[in-house]
Amino acid sequence: MSEAKRRSAPLQGRDLISLAQKLARDAERHAILSASLASQADRLMVAGLEQLNHKSQVSRHKTGPRIP
Repeated sequence: MSEAKRRSAPLQGRDLISLAQKLARDAERHAILSASLASQADRLMVAGLEQLNHKSQVSRHKTGPRIP
């Protein structure tokens, strides 16, 4: 069966299974990428908070304790 005829015909069982497998692989890659990005965002957030905390401690040390 030619590719043109096959594309114009409704999807057959094997085609549906193949498409489902491709979608599942794409979803898995997306999930892995999302988890990786979330992990990187967490690390950046912690690094930023540590820097702010360090700057705050240095500032307090130079100016003395803050009186509320």
